[in-house]
Amino acid sequence: MEVLDTLSRVDAQLFRNITSLRLSENLFDDLVPDRAGQDAAIAAEMAVRKTAPGVIERGLYYSQAIDYPFASDPVVGSRFGDGTIRVWYGAFDDATARAETCWHALRQGNDLIDPPETVFVRYRAVYTVRARGLFADLRGKEVAFPELVGDDYAPTQPIGRYAANQGLAGLVYPSARWPEGECLAAFRAVPLSDAALAYYLTYRIDLDTQTVAIERTPGVVDQRLHISELRRSR
Repeated sequence: MEVLDTLSRVDAQLFRNITSLRLSENLFDDLVPDRAGQDAAIAAEMAVRKTAPGVIERGLYYSQAIDYPFASDPVVGSRFGDGTIRVWYGAFDDATARAETCWHALRQGNDLIDPPETVFVRYRAVYTVRARGLFADLRGKEVAFPELVGDDYAPTQPIGRYAANQGLAGLVYPSARWPEGECLAAFRAVPLSDAALAYYLTYRIDLDTQTVAIERTPGVVDQRLHISELRRSR
């Protein structure tokens, strides 16, 4: 397969931005009656969490940040996964990870025929993960193969299936959602290690305005992305 004719050795820290239960971590709602007080309590708890993780916590980080895609039901389709293979996704920088996940959040909301609400909240956890290994390199090939950064996954899923069946560790590829962004898709967990929790995010998704407000500190918007920004070429 021509698109897979380049291999690159990767040794890099990636960002894995996944669904979290930040809301469930609000254990202060029974103790502090108002939202401002609860947010302050959560912020204080997060500051305490910056201590180095123990053995049990490191194991939990591995399970959440690395192992889950390989242990869960593989039938969900994705850019390089057609449901017959398992795929782990990460981005080479935080901005790309945010853009990729914001686009998916908006798309999922837009796909609802009759959404119960047009503004809703999703909670995210951002992990750093080390990737080491030899990967097929698709970067720079989006000009000859524009489907690599398209919205339709039908052309890219056979690439992932073929690469995984050939025993490749994964793919390095251009992000479809952020200019100059780069991502990595791994077909097995072996090249991934050193998972660490970086921080939590709150996404406030507005289907009317097609924007996502991103909060790192609860109640404080530090970035707002419109769907028109979530593409490689603007």
